[in-house]
Amino acid sequence: MSGWDDPETAQYYEAFCRRHDRYLRANAALIANAQLEPGMRVLDLAAGTGRTAEAALEALGSNGRIVCVEPSAAMRAEGMRRLADPRIKWHAVAPDANESFDRVLCGAAIWQLAPLAQTFQTLARMLRPGGALSFNIPALYLLEPDAPGGGGDPLLLSLPALLLTESRVLPEDPPPQSPLSRRCISVWLKAAGLRPRPWSFRSRLTQDAYADWLKIPPLTDRLLSGLSPHERAQRIDAALASVDRSSWKWERWRGWTAWKS
Repeated sequence: MSGWDDPETAQYYEAFCRRHDRYLRANAALIANAQLEPGMRVLDLAAGTGRTAEAALEALGSNGRIVCVEPSAAMRAEGMRRLADPRIKWHAVAPDANESFDRVLCGAAIWQLAPLAQTFQTLARMLRPGGALSFNIPALYLLEPDAPGGGGDPLLLSLPALLLTESRVLPEDPPPQSPLSRRCISVWLKAAGLRPRPWSFRSRLTQDAYADWLKIPPLTDRLLSGLSPHERAQRIDAALASVDRSSWKWERWRGWTAWKS
């Protein structure tokens, strides 16, 4: 297994996106709050397979441009295959800090660009005056619990618990809790000279969607290590048959649009 830089990871990620609207909704909220305008030049960080860029294209019009940065060759290749649009250019690494953009976007990945305080400083320098950095994070990653939804498993706890039991291995000691929080993000953005405007939305995450999300290989490297992606998917499907598939939970997302004067 090679994490996100694996063709099977890209395949499972795209299969999830085709079946479920989790990232579709997240990207729609991100783009709405980024306040894109026709003709803008946009940097899309951790672009994945281009789902955020795809959501931005209509707002940018025919003269807009997007630079997609995705270090995973497998995810980048899938994005280039999916989005054969002359307005999009793909790169493995971020452009030179001397380049400037009207917007910098990061959909469901900003926490991977740690240390964030330093990242925000770098991105602020790449923004044109009046530009903005816009990104989103599942609230659970900020140590904010999700609200219960419906069904017999309204927090979707049964499936991972069952997988852990069936793995027959003791879990590793958990890593130290991340200090990431709404407060520290706002502090870091302000220190970078940006004016943060927080926003949020919530949507339903179903049991079936959660199961398909867990099939994306890097997400179960700790829980189902030693199994191939296909074996992991089979194990997840078998566990899914033993839980309440009608269950769902509320999933809160936090977002920020941080403006440069």
